[in-house]
Amino acid sequence: MSTANDEFPPILQICREFVTPGREAEFRVIEEDAARVCVEMNCPNAHLAMESLTGPPEIWWITPYESEADRARVAKGYADNPALMAALGVIATRKPGVTAAPLDLVAHLNPAVSSGPRWTFAGTRLFVAMAGPGCPAPPATVYESPDGGRLILRRVKDADEGAALARAWGSEARLFAVRPYWGMPASGWIAADREFWHVNPAARRR
Repeated sequence: MSTANDEFPPILQICREFVTPGREAEFRVIEEDAARVCVEMNCPNAHLAMESLTGPPEIWWITPYESEADRARVAKGYADNPALMAALGVIATRKPGVTAAPLDLVAHLNPAVSSGPRWTFAGTRLFVAMAGPGCPAPPATVYESPDGGRLILRRVKDADEGAALARAWGSEARLFAVRPYWGMPASGWIAADREFWHVNPAARRR
């Protein structure tokens, strides 16, 4: 899987979780436990967690894939690891009331309408993003799902730039921060920003 730099990964899987206002601290504890489970039980895919800084509390979990075969490899990795699946099932039992039902989608890069700064997970801490059917395509990386929806992402260097860009994109745009204490960072992401990722169990293991 393309996890060293992830420049314009051709496929993204995005799971959107909606955190109940006032229960953000509970959610953080649950997902910190999940991060430890993923490392200790050999989760088969690198994935990134982004938390909204504007708008309602929301987490986007993003997994890059090189191909459909790569997606199949990851799915098999979970299926062949019943201990991991059982542990993640326990994590899931702690979420009712803390989060609403998640939205999960798979989207493919549309290079014809993508533009703007070079995509990379490595070294990036902030993104502006928006999702929905028929979203316009500003200078950004654009992914499209089979149902015609669009996922639009652009990395930014700081919160001021991100807030200004989100305002320019319109009311559907949100500023997100990568949360290093959640998720399963790839080795290339860690190497590009060790200070940032040191709180993640995967970084402490390497």
